Amino acid sequence: MQRLIVSILSLALTFASFIARASGDARTTELLAQARAALGGEPRLAKVQGLSAAGTFQRQAGERQLQGELTVDVQLPDKMVRTESMNPIGGATIVVLEGVNGDQVLRDTRTINGGPNMMIRMAPRGGADAEAQALRNQRAELARFAIAMLLTSPPSMPLEYAYAGEAESDEGQADVVDAKGPGSFAVKLFLDKKSHRPLMLQYRGAAPRLVMQTQQVQRGAVHGAQPGSEQPAPQLPFDAPQIVDITMFLDDYRSVDGVLLPHHLSRSIDGRPNEEWTFKTIKLNPAFRADTFSGNRAGGPGWAGQAGRAGSSSFFFVSSCLRGS
Repeated sequence: MQRLIVSILSLALTFASFIARASGDARTTELLAQARAALGGEPRLAKVQGLSAAGTFQRQAGERQLQGELTVDVQLPDKMVRTESMNPIGGATIVVLEGVNGDQVLRDTRTINGGPNMMIRMAPRGGADAEAQALRNQRAELARFAIAMLLTSPPSMPLEYAYAGEAESDEGQADVVDAKGPGSFAVKLFLDKKSHRPLMLQYRGAAPRLVMQTQQVQRGAVHGAQPGSEQPAPQLPFDAPQIVDITMFLDDYRSVDGVLLPHHLSRSIDGRPNEEWTFKTIKLNPAFRADTFSGNRAGGPGWAGQAGRAGSSSFFFVSSCLRGS
C-alpha cells in the first residue's frame, strides 16, 4: 500500500475563478482533446469498445489487509464486471463478482475449499430505493472507470464538462476539469499540464465495507432450521453507508495496441490509503465469453454453506465494494 502514498496527495486546487469562467467550453474542449491525443489519439480511442484488465489488488479493511487476484471486464456502452478472488481465511478462496449489464445489477459470490462450515453472503440492500440506488452506483463505477482509462463516458452516464482551474504540487501542475452527470454524479479530473495524461479523479462516494464474523452453530440446525433443510443466512447489522471523499490515482502508463493505459490505480478515502490495483495485462476489444456479463460467473447464490457439528464455527464474509455516485 505504500505505492498509494504519492506526492499527488499534496495537490491543492488553486482556482483562478475569473480565468476559468472566461475560458469556458473552449478551454475544456482543448484540454480533453489534448488528453485524448496523449493517450493515443481520437481514431485509436474511438475503436476501443471493450477491455479486459487482469492483475492483483490490495485493500485495507479495518485492521485487516486483503489481497488477491482481480479482473475488470468492460464492454461499452453499458457492461462492466469486476471479479475478485482472495484467501482471507486459511486455505479458503472467496470469489466476489459485482457489476452492471444494462439495467441489471450483477452481484454474486462463491467459496472454494471453504469446507462445510463456511458461509458467504453479500451485504443487504436496504430501503425501498435500494435496487435503483445499486444500479446508479454501478453505472457510476463504470463511468469513472471509463473516464480514467479511456477519457470517455457511457451513454447511460452522459456528462457535461467544465474547466475548473489548476492544481499545483512540488512535482508540477495539473489542469482540472469538472465532469457532471445525472443525479449527483460529479468527478474532478486532473490532467498533467506537461503530458496531458490523466493523473487522478476525485469524487464523493460510499466507503466500501467489509465484515467478517464467526458464529457457533448446532448440528443440523441454525436458528431453528430443520436438519437437511437449506440454512438461512444470519442477519448481520449494517449501518447506513458513509459518504466520503475518494481520490483515484492513475500511473504506470504503458502502450497497449497504440493506446496508453494506466496499469496502476490506487484509491484513498478521506486522504487515507485504502486500496490499489496493479494490472499485469490489459486487452483491448477482447472476445468475451458468452457468460461474462451474465452475473453468475462466481458460481453460486448470494451465500453458500451449511451447518456444521455442534460447537463448530461458521464464517461469514460480507462485502460491499460499491463506492456510490
